[in-house]
Amino acid sequence: MLNKSLTGVFFITFIYLLAIFLKQPLEYVFNLKLLPLSLLSLILGIFFFNIFSLRSNIIEGRDFIKKNILQLAIVLLGIKISLAQLWRVSIESIFVIIITILFIFLTYYFIKKIWPTQKGLSKLLAIGTSICGVTAIMVSSTILKSKDQDVAVAVLIVVLWGSIAVLTYPFFVEIFFFTDLAKGIFLGISIHDTSQVLAAAMVHNDLYPSQKTLEIATITKIIRNLFLLALIPILIIFNTSSKNNKNKSQSVLIKIFNSIPLFVIGFVLFVAFRSIMDLYFFDNEKWTQFLILLEKIISILFGLALTALGASIDLKSIFNQGYSAVLIGMAFSIVSLVSVTFLIFILGLNVL
Repeated sequence: MLNKSLTGVFFITFIYLLAIFLKQPLEYVFNLKLLPLSLLSLILGIFFFNIFSLRSNIIEGRDFIKKNILQLAIVLLGIKISLAQLWRVSIESIFVIIITILFIFLTYYFIKKIWPTQKGLSKLLAIGTSICGVTAIMVSSTILKSKDQDVAVAVLIVVLWGSIAVLTYPFFVEIFFFTDLAKGIFLGISIHDTSQVLAAAMVHNDLYPSQKTLEIATITKIIRNLFLLALIPILIIFNTSSKNNKNKSQSVLIKIFNSIPLFVIGFVLFVAFRSIMDLYFFDNEKWTQFLILLEKIISILFGLALTALGASIDLKSIFNQGYSAVLIGMAFSIVSLVSVTFLIFILGLNVL
C-alpha cells in the first residue's frame, strides 16, 4: 500500500515544508507575533486539496499519513508521559467524560422527538461527538445497520464542527482556563475526533507553549477512546437485530476486542517504558538527549498529520449538507462545550 501512496506522502510533505518556509514571511507581512506552524499546515492542506483536483494515489498517500503517521506520533508521545501522570489525569478526567456523554445522549433523546426523520443520523452524531469522532461512527454504524447516507453525513458533520473547534478552542481555553489540567481536559473531551484533538492541542502549544496541555489532552482523548469498549456491548444489547444472533456472546467479545485501537495499546506501553527508564536513567545525559530528539521527531510527525487532516476536509461536500444535519451536529457540540466547561469549574480543576 505504501508504494502506491508514496506520491501522496511526498505531496503532503511538500505542503508541510512549504508551511515551514512561509511561516516567517507571513508573520512579517501580516504583522503577526506568532503564526502557529500547525495551524498554517492545516490551512494549506485545506487550500491545496479543495482548489486542485488530485489523483487517487495522492489521496491514498494523504490517508496513509492521516491514519498511520498520526497514530505513530501518538504512540511516541507516550514516552514523554509517566504512569503517575497517566493515573492522575485519568482520575481527574473520567468523571467529566462520563457526565458529558450522558448529557449528549439526553440531548439525542430530545432531538429525536423534534426531528424523528433524522433519528438514525442523530444517533450516529451523538456517538461520534461523545466518544471518538469518526472511529466511533464507523464502528457503531456496523452494529446499528445504519444507512450509508447517514454514515457519510455524520462523518462530514463531525469533521465540520471538529475543524471549527480546532480553529477556535486553542484561543477559548487560554481565555477561560488557567491550569494546564483544565485546558488539556477541555481539549481532550470537547473536540470530537482524535486527530482534531491533537491538532487543537498542537495549535495551542505553538501559540502558548505548554507541553503539559498537549500531554493531558492526549491522555484524556485516549481514555475517552476506551469508552468504545463499553459502547459496543450496549449497542448490541439495545439493537433489536442482535436478538437473532445465535453467537451473541462470541460476537460481542470479538467486536470489543477488535474495537481497541492498536495505537492506544502502543501509547500505554510507551508510558510504561518511560516510567521504567526513568528509574534507572533519570539523570543520564544520553537519555535526556534522546528525549529531546524524540520530541523534535514527534513535532514533525504531528505537522505531517495535521497537513493531511486539513487535506481531508472537503469543503464542497460539507457545504452541500442540509441545515438540519448541521444544526444537530452544532447542538451536540454546544452541549459538549458547555458540559465540559461547567464540570471543570464545578470540580475545581481550574484552580491554580
